[in-house]
Amino acid sequence: MKWVSVNNGTANETFELWETDEKLANITFSGRTRFARIVSQFGKRIFAFEDRGLFSPKKLIRNEYGIKMGKVEELKPGTGKGFVELDEKKYFFIYNQDNTGELTIYDESMQKNLLTCSFKTITHRLSKTRSLLLDGKFASLLLVLCWYAFQPHSALGATSIVKQPDLILP
Repeated sequence: MKWVSVNNGTANETFELWETDEKLANITFSGRTRFARIVSQFGKRIFAFEDRGLFSPKKLIRNEYGIKMGKVEELKPGTGKGFVELDEKKYFFIYNQDNTGELTIYDESMQKNLLTCSFKTITHRLSKTRSLLLDGKFASLLLVLCWYAFQPHSALGATSIVKQPDLILP
């Protein structure tokens, strides 16, 4: 998978999530607010992002109703390693380990690689700061990537599709 920047001359900034030759989702950030609109096979959603913590920065994601869905937190600023917490599940991430622009997400115990996504094509669009989390777009794209990939019906996700039992009428 990879993120690609696609701006069409508007004030908003748009990124697309691709898997080989298939566009999976796109996300548009409003230049004036901390809201992002995502369109995918799961429908259209609006997410709000907020920064928390002064000495230990983290990025929170809220749904369109203002309910906290998760957060991203770096272990140490500038290391490119940290945790994503989403829907009460925790994942470990490592970004740009060998200067490849790749982000790898593992289960919490780091026993299993859950997915890899390239941020290489958009790294020039991200600000050069000490911490990844101080760049709101990186953290937001990471949260949306996890939200998308770990949907119950996602072919990419680590969760399996649960078959609903047949309804038996008397």
